[in-house]
Amino acid sequence: MQALPSIAFGGFSGSAKDVTARQVGGRTILSVRSFPTGPTTSAQVVRRASLSKISKSFKLLTADQMQGWDRLAEHCSGASVFGQKAEISGLNLYIRLNVSRTMAGESILSDAPTSLVALPNVTYENIWVTPKTIVIKGIAHEAGYKMVVKMSAGQSAGVSSGWSKTVIITPGMEDDWGDADLSYLYFKTLGVKPAVGQKVFLEMYWLDPVSGFTGQTTKDARVCESEEDAAAEGYVKRNKITMADLKEESHVSECDVDFSTNSPVISFDAVCLGHSNVASSEAYLEDELPADCVGTSMALARGMGEGNACFAAQSYIIWLRNSSWDGSSITFAHRGGYYVKPTEVFGPGILY
Repeated sequence: MQALPSIAFGGFSGSAKDVTARQVGGRTILSVRSFPTGPTTSAQVVRRASLSKISKSFKLLTADQMQGWDRLAEHCSGASVFGQKAEISGLNLYIRLNVSRTMAGESILSDAPTSLVALPNVTYENIWVTPKTIVIKGIAHEAGYKMVVKMSAGQSAGVSSGWSKTVIITPGMEDDWGDADLSYLYFKTLGVKPAVGQKVFLEMYWLDPVSGFTGQTTKDARVCESEEDAAAEGYVKRNKITMADLKEESHVSECDVDFSTNSPVISFDAVCLGHSNVASSEAYLEDELPADCVGTSMALARGMGEGNACFAAQSYIIWLRNSSWDGSSITFAHRGGYYVKPTEVFGPGILY
């Protein structure tokens, strides 16, 4: 949508075909109706439905609650228009904050926050982009906040500004010891891996899930390089296995296996679906396991079924191996407790 100031239509408001005029701060703003391009994604449908629900819920507030949002809006501002900060109404602020809250999995907030929340900028050491790995390293952790990340598909290296093509790949993630591994989320959301030489654009900001306030957006861009070039430039891949590292025929719906550096401690977080009539689940890896990640471990588990099967306590033995005849894999084999499918295998273990 293109918004233009107008002198000729001073005092005019309303719509005529594809042009709409509105009064903003004593000025007449003309806007041209925008038309979407490309197919509508399922994520867009869900987001638009959520926006409609939030807008309608404002009418259900009490008069005091509406006044609370109006008072808070007096201290906020909208997007800058022609160099001047636009005023924002209580309704618009209500929608803005609740869209952020629901995106992070929180419920709709009826009462306005008692005060504004100032969030820090996202700071980090580096961003590495390869066809297999997308990770932000050295993030300055901010307790209680979630980081929203928007990314674009691979663009030509000559594109200088591609942030308009970014889409949300995570509505609020927490960094893992200062690192944010976005590989699986990127591939799952965009459905395509970046190729060497393509440029990827990123936008990041902190979200306060309690109030719905968000911080300033940090923008960056990286050219996708090969794993070998990234390693030569100093990137050290952390030994970790996620869904991005597994083949489609695996019997898990979630997988996060984290290996401690210079230590036999290993951490599991996987949802096992089982297969056939065998009380185990296989996770087939795309690449061979490093030698120091091969071995056996044990972990606790709990059922995720319905009724009495829900939260059924179990134990699993886990084999991590490289095989010359069926490739590399992780086997989650049931060993104790009432066997339930699906099952969440979680917690620390010792690799031996």
